[in-house]
Amino acid sequence: MNYKIEGAGDVLVLIHGLSDNLLYWEVLASHLKKYFTVLRVDLRGHGESKLGSENISINSYSDDLKSLLDELNIDHINLVGFSLGGAVALDFTIRYSQFVDSLTLMSTFFKVDEHSANLFGEFKNALNMGFEEFFDFMLPLVLCPNVIDNNKEELAMLKQLNSGSANVEAYVKAVDACLNFDVENELANIDVPTLILAGQYDEIFPVDIQKELHAKIKNSKLIVFENTKHNLLVGRNNEKIINIIKKEIK
Repeated sequence: MNYKIEGAGDVLVLIHGLSDNLLYWEVLASHLKKYFTVLRVDLRGHGESKLGSENISINSYSDDLKSLLDELNIDHINLVGFSLGGAVALDFTIRYSQFVDSLTLMSTFFKVDEHSANLFGEFKNALNMGFEEFFDFMLPLVLCPNVIDNNKEELAMLKQLNSGSANVEAYVKAVDACLNFDVENELANIDVPTLILAGQYDEIFPVDIQKELHAKIKNSKLIVFENTKHNLLVGRNNEKIINIIKKEIK
């Protein structure tokens, strides 16, 4: 399992989303490492982490993280997860609650409803056509039109850069893992301070899902970012999220 650890203080674990890797957190990590020990990981088959040959579930990602924490002798963490990473963070908190001091969920889900099941099916169809087709399909779902228009060159470079190292098989397995994820009945057992961060116009896991999470997890706080879709780490949101984490995670 590939990881990067830097900084000092309480441990902050950052878990990326589908088809991303630990570089997703570069801007946040560069600031937060001044206040925390920041541990970023590549999930199985993402970034530089190996995929392996066995079937994958959300439990698999959680168990990988637990093994890494044991190896690093870390027994208390603050978890931050985006999208797929949020599902992993939820699962880890439910199954290894004694290790988790706080939980931050960004644009994530706790079960698959009809809307998300249909979307996951479209993800798989796009992936089966190739990573570049998947990238083009996802772009308008995760970013607002003005962000896409203002960053066309950077996004084209990102697409080209990632297409060379993308592990499509791993991403398809990750989608299948999501399709089998359902922790609705366990949410009431979460008893740590929880932040739920949502994009106002998220089309993948809409605000209504985040409101449900907020209602089902006691001691939780919901913050909605205006004019934002699924990917929260855009523009001024980066600074806002950095400040929220610094303020809320003691």
